[in-house]
Amino acid sequence: MSIHRLLFIIILFLFSCEKQDVFSIIDQGYLPKIEITIDDYHLWSPDSGLYVIGINGAEMCGPIANYNQNWEFPASIKYIENNSTLFDEKIGLKIKGYCSRIKPMKSFGLYFRGEYGNPILNYPVFKNLNVSSYKRLFLRNAGSDFGYTHIKDISVVSIVKDYANFEYQEYNQCVVYLNNEYWGIYNLREMITPHYFQYHFGIPKDNIDLLEGSELTPIADDGSIDDYINNVVSFIQTHDLSNDNHYEHIANTIDVNSYIDYIIVNTYIGNWDWPHRNIKWWRDRTNDNSKWRWILFDTDAGFNLKRVENVWIGDLFGDASAFHNDDGSFYLFNHLIKNRGFKQLFLNQYLYYIEHVFSQDRVRSLIKMNMATISPEYDNFRMKWNVLSKSDWENEIDNMITFNQQRVYIMEKIINQLIDENN
Repeated sequence: MSIHRLLFIIILFLFSCEKQDVFSIIDQGYLPKIEITIDDYHLWSPDSGLYVIGINGAEMCGPIANYNQNWEFPASIKYIENNSTLFDEKIGLKIKGYCSRIKPMKSFGLYFRGEYGNPILNYPVFKNLNVSSYKRLFLRNAGSDFGYTHIKDISVVSIVKDYANFEYQEYNQCVVYLNNEYWGIYNLREMITPHYFQYHFGIPKDNIDLLEGSELTPIADDGSIDDYINNVVSFIQTHDLSNDNHYEHIANTIDVNSYIDYIIVNTYIGNWDWPHRNIKWWRDRTNDNSKWRWILFDTDAGFNLKRVENVWIGDLFGDASAFHNDDGSFYLFNHLIKNRGFKQLFLNQYLYYIEHVFSQDRVRSLIKMNMATISPEYDNFRMKWNVLSKSDWENEIDNMITFNQQRVYIMEKIINQLIDENN
């Protein structure tokens, strides 16, 4: 045993003894439980600990830290619900997220690989989906919403998923134990990788083009940008989409309804951390009939009551200075709205969302449902991470509901005005 590992074990022992005197958390048993087991050295050691600043760090957000590295170490995971173990698997464990890595409670990526055990998890993790195989899962710490409502991103999903024509990450609310220590309330999510499309749509993962970033200058998360650049960006740069024939070319290349729904949701919720980032879209490059479709993710910066009056819908309406933006922000949209038929379709669909998807009673009910699911566990979560008091947490969630109550009227007035102007 190396001297570094021996010193680490001694320090860890003293640290664990001290922690046991601070508080005692009793599992309430209301939520599904995920138990992660991993060598403590892979979590806490200065040279290779996933969870610490350490001495071998990478740069991302905040300090240069080990937790910014793309390291993966062997671990095991057990999923328990109603005192029954639903699956018990060997996995690879990573720290995930972008700036949320600096949070004390970090997100985890769960990777099922043959080198650890079963190469695929065969279990219907999310009861609302007709999917029973997974290569990747994501234990999310609620991102920038950690320490606030803890339900913002999943609530947006619950509000739009039965209506929206785009892909999204399903969720389960659960508690996590890390090496037998209570680690808090997490959102178990699907992970957007080529495997997602393989198990949702039966498309081989090697056939997927998955793009991200700017609509004007995207990068390939997987696959290639060539089809998008050649058939979308280059075409738009040389053709006026007010011409119906030119518009039809684009409509045969991108799923217009998917794009419309995607723009509506992000602009309605006032997603301040968009459209300069948090954009992904995909297609099956081996299928000539496959169109580019959009993926909703990371909406933690929406439903912010302080920004309820901030509206930006590209060149159609609003003030870009109230949001992060770059040269590619709304690039497609600003060309598509030159076509009268697209603009009419977009505005009518927006009004439908306002009246049905974001109706006040419906949104209140869905947000309260997600709140009620974790409410019995919240005191434990607060005890662990010293987040908001329960009353302040409830107030933050009420602010989400208030945002929607006000936003409905704000957006209804704007969209009706635009519809009148377009007639």
